[in-house]
Amino acid sequence: MLTALHSLTPCTAMKLTVPLLITMVLCSSLGAGSDHEVIPSFLQTLLEGSAEQLYVGPISQYEVDDLTKTALSALKGCIDDLSPEHVKALVNLLKLVRTEA
Repeated sequence: MLTALHSLTPCTAMKLTVPLLITMVLCSSLGAGSDHEVIPSFLQTLLEGSAEQLYVGPISQYEVDDLTKTALSALKGCIDDLSPEHVKALVNLLKLVRTEA
């Protein structure tokens, strides 16, 4: 799994860094300490679902302003641009983290 991430070009790695940092900030803003299942569901939906599924699923209990919706759409667009093997590697990593949590 980590081997696949090491094979990324520096440009691709830099493009991935920004969305991953944004995701971390969003996750911490969504109350990671209060509801541990929101974060993994949010991340899994980002990876495998649609932007619309985010709003009716993991973050439906939160009021999301237009700026945040725009940011989430941009983040989802970056994730959708990843190769299927990279998405699969990230999903597998998420499953591993969920299993060990």
